[in-house]
Amino acid sequence: MDINLYTQSLLWAFGLSIVFGAIANKANFCTMGAVSDWVNMGDLNRMRSWMLAVVTAILGVGMLEYYSLIDLSLTTSNATSNPPYRSANFIWPRHLLGGLMFGVGMTLASGCGNKTLVRLGEGNMKSLVVLIVMGIVAWWMLFTNLSYLGFLQWMLPVSVDFSLQDIPSQDIAAVVFGLAGIDWGATHGLIVALLAGLPMLYWILRSRDFRTNLELVSAGVIIGALIVIAWYVTAGPTGQTLLDELDFMDQRPFFTGAQSLTFIGPTGHVAQYLREGFASTFLTFGVATVSGVVFGSFLYTLIFRRIRIEWFVSWNDFFMHIVGAILMGLGGVLAMGCTIGQGISGVSTLALGSILTILSIIAGSAVTMKYQYYLMMREDD
Repeated sequence: MDINLYTQSLLWAFGLSIVFGAIANKANFCTMGAVSDWVNMGDLNRMRSWMLAVVTAILGVGMLEYYSLIDLSLTTSNATSNPPYRSANFIWPRHLLGGLMFGVGMTLASGCGNKTLVRLGEGNMKSLVVLIVMGIVAWWMLFTNLSYLGFLQWMLPVSVDFSLQDIPSQDIAAVVFGLAGIDWGATHGLIVALLAGLPMLYWILRSRDFRTNLELVSAGVIIGALIVIAWYVTAGPTGQTLLDELDFMDQRPFFTGAQSLTFIGPTGHVAQYLREGFASTFLTFGVATVSGVVFGSFLYTLIFRRIRIEWFVSWNDFFMHIVGAILMGLGGVLAMGCTIGQGISGVSTLALGSILTILSIIAGSAVTMKYQYYLMMREDD
C-alpha cells in the first residue's frame, strides 16, 4: 500500500478546513446566526447564504455522481462511510430527537460546532470550554455504549428499513423511484438534485439585497464547493482506492471512508486522539477538519487583527453554555451530524435523515430563541 494516500486525504481535510475557517470567520457564516436573524429580525440574508452553500453542494454532488466521479453508494454502510448518510435503515427518531437536542444546544451555547471552532480561533475562551465539554460528550457517544443503550435500542424497532423493499438507500431518488417500482440510476439522482436545488436557488437569488452582498454570496458558494471537493477526495477514485488498500492494513485507521466536512463527531475523535497519546490510528479525517477550522480562523484573525477575547459574564451564562455543549455533543452524534455535517454535507446526498435532522435543528433553535425572548420580556416587565 502507498501509505501516503491516507496522509494525502488528511492533508486535503486540513487544507479545505483552513479555507472553511477563514471564510466562516470573514463572512460570519453561522447557521444559528442565520436562524436568529430570521426569527428575531426578519432578516433572511445569512439564511440565504447558508442555503446557497446547501444548493451548491446538492448540485455539485449531483453532477459528480451523474458523471460517476464519486460513488455515494459507499455512504450506505458504516464500513465504507463516516457517517453512513444513505443507510437503507432510516432511523427517523434519532434524526428528529438528535436534531432538536442540537438545535436547543447550539442556541444555549451561542453557536453550533463550526461556529465554536471559528470563535476559538478568534481567541474566545468560552468556545474553548464549550469545545472541551462537547468533545467529551461526543466521545462518550462514539466510544462507549451510551449511543445504543441511551437511544438507539428503543429507536431501532420503529425505524423504517427500506432494504426490506429492495431499496438499498434512503436518498430521495432511491426511495421515490424504488417505491414506484422504477429502476433508478444516476440520471434519476441528478433530476432529483435539480428539482431540489433550482427552486431553492431561485428563492435565494430573487433577493436583490442578497445578490449585491458579495461577501455572503461568495461565502455560500465557496463553503458549498468545499463540501463537494471533500466528497470527491473521499468518495472519488482516490478515496475508493484508499478504501480498498486499507483492507490490507493490520490496523485500519478509525473513521475512514467516504465523508465530507462535519464537526461534532470529530470533536469526539479529537478527544480519543488525545486519550491515545496521539496514536496515528486515531488521526482521522475529522481530527484534521477540526484542527483546520480553528487554524484557518486563527490565521484570518491574526492577519486582520480581529482577536476577540471573551469569557462568561455570569455563572448563569457559564451554566447555559455547559448545558448547550452537552446537548450538542449528544444530539450531534445521535443525529449523525450538525448544521454542516448534516445540514450541508448530509443534505448534499439528499438523504431523508439529513433533511429531517436539519429541519429539527432549525425548529429546536427557533423555539429556544422564542422562549429566551419571552423570558427576557418577562424580566423587563
